[in-house]
Amino acid sequence: MRDLYRVLGVSWDAAPEEIHKAYRQKAKRLHPDTGGSAESFSELVHAYEVLSDAKRRERYDRTGEDQPVPKSLDANAMKVIALKLGVLIHAEQDVSSMDTTSLIEEAIDEDIQRRKAHISNQRRAIERVTRLRGRLKGRDSDAESRLGRVLDWHEQSANYFIKTDEAAVRTMERALEILRDYWVIEDDMPAPLADDLSGALRDVLECLKRAGEYHVTQ
Repeated sequence: MRDLYRVLGVSWDAAPEEIHKAYRQKAKRLHPDTGGSAESFSELVHAYEVLSDAKRRERYDRTGEDQPVPKSLDANAMKVIALKLGVLIHAEQDVSSMDTTSLIEEAIDEDIQRRKAHISNQRRAIERVTRLRGRLKGRDSDAESRLGRVLDWHEQSANYFIKTDEAAVRTMERALEILRDYWVIEDDMPAPLADDLSGALRDVLECLKRAGEYHVTQ
């Protein structure tokens, strides 16, 4: 089993600032663009992603497990970022003087809050269904059966929306992680992500910069 602390070259009780500093120093040396190997860099990136996340670090310290985020989740998160970027690019207002990354983060966070509110509404709906189902007991069996099927449909629909919204929230939270992780490195350094994801995100953020420059020249 890999020792992620050894990969980064820090002690097990290293502070977040030490982990971040160690990653930046090693990334400059191990990145393939500066003569390092893709395998070593990927291992470094993974160690940083685990140990810089308080929850994942606690789980790793407790169990030794360091499972990466599923690629499908990262792919969907990139779609969220790209969608928000598209909205920004086609916005009527002048965003040249604004922090475009913060604008994207804010838009994603607003969506997360809306989804969470919808989840709460659906859970309250299920509670109401449960209470109504209790009131049907003892009624005419045929009527109870018909109304019961209607209540079942509403409950199934609410559970479906909850499951869908929870998945969307996980994806959007991952999108925020990707955006924030990207900027922890100096401007001349690559993102701490897998090769294909890093390339895609660099393209997205390059579009952000170009969009800002375009607005400035208009």
